[in-house]
Amino acid sequence: MENKTDIHITIDHNEFAVHVTEMTGAQLKALAGIADTNLLFLEVDGPGEDEPIPDDKLVHLRNGEHFYDMPPGNFGCSRR
Repeated sequence: MENKTDIHITIDHNEFAVHVTEMTGAQLKALAGIADTNLLFLEVDGPGEDEPIPDDKLVHLRNGEHFYDMPPGNFGCSRR
C-alpha cells in the first residue's frame, strides 16, 4: 500500500524516510544494508522484550520506530 507522506524510521541509528506503510523484514534489512544472515528487531517501549522481525514478516511502519540488527551468533549469548 502506497502512502504519499514519508514515514521516518531508524535502523541501527540511521534515519530513513520511506514512502510505503508496510515492508517485510527482508526489505528493511536491504534498505539499511544489513547482512541477510543478521537478525532484525523492533525496539519495544517499556519493560518487554524487543520484537524479532523475521525476513518474511510484514511490518506496518509508524513514524519514529527504531529497528536494529544483531549477528545470529550474538543472540542469546551472555558476557562474562
